[in-house]
Amino acid sequence: MAKQSGDHDRFPAEALDRIAAQFPGRLGLYIEDLATGANHEYGAGHRLPTASICKIPVMIELFRQAEAGLLSLSERRRLSGDISTHGTGLLALLEDEPELTLYDYCRLMIGVSDNMATDLLLDVVGVSSVNTTLDALGFVNTRTSMTMGRCHYLMAGMVDQPCTRQNDEILLEHIRAGRIDPSSLPFQDGPQNNVTAPREMGAILGQLYRGQIVSAPASAAMISLLKGCQHRAMIPRHIAPDVAIAHKHGSSSRIKGDVGIVFLPTGPLIIAALALASRGADGNAGADAIAEISRLTVAALSPESTNQD
Repeated sequence: MAKQSGDHDRFPAEALDRIAAQFPGRLGLYIEDLATGANHEYGAGHRLPTASICKIPVMIELFRQAEAGLLSLSERRRLSGDISTHGTGLLALLEDEPELTLYDYCRLMIGVSDNMATDLLLDVVGVSSVNTTLDALGFVNTRTSMTMGRCHYLMAGMVDQPCTRQNDEILLEHIRAGRIDPSSLPFQDGPQNNVTAPREMGAILGQLYRGQIVSAPASAAMISLLKGCQHRAMIPRHIAPDVAIAHKHGSSSRIKGDVGIVFLPTGPLIIAALALASRGADGNAGADAIAEISRLTVAALSPESTNQD
């Protein structure tokens, strides 16, 4: 299950594998030093639920369609009332229905993991188009198969209800009461869910870094957006704040993940880690494990890049 190639002393393999093996659930990781090509992985070929990491493929498809002339990133769209207000982001706080550019919706989707912005963009580009592009890129284990609203409704057992403001209130009641279906689709690893494999997500990040997805300018723009991700509970937790990190996290109930490029003085480092805790396990176990994996890996390559306090 664990595998390392390149410089075998580059990463603290035993410590990383111990964290993954002892995790109460399933944990997969892929790390790669882009300066040397050395990499280490554990369970990296197996699909895991992504939560909001699925927003990276949405961003890629948005930029692909813009590059193809199918839409303009400066095009303005008004947020409609049939998008679920549940979950992370800023747009749900607004009383008015704002009209923003597609680029600004993308900034919100990546920067603050805005679910309403994500679902608007999925409506614009199309779920099937996202997966068709993933297939064309060779990423057959990475799927974005449903909106964030639908994902949360399914978690709460609201299988047949449409996303409406009234149903959002029912959804909140279910969540407050702890009525989450642990066997529902969002916790599964099939392609009907939003899923990825750590090795594939590492490859996506590597291609973005090398300017190979959509185009070199588009890849650079997407890396810039990922650098704006404000979440710091996983990969960035133990990394010095002046170290740039282009990443996207995911967090929903037992699902935790963070994938990104850490720009170390020694060169860029890919970390892609996803975790699905067992039922009844500590809900923060995945975030803690990913933060520790990131700390150990960064400390091995660039000790001065970790928090010193």
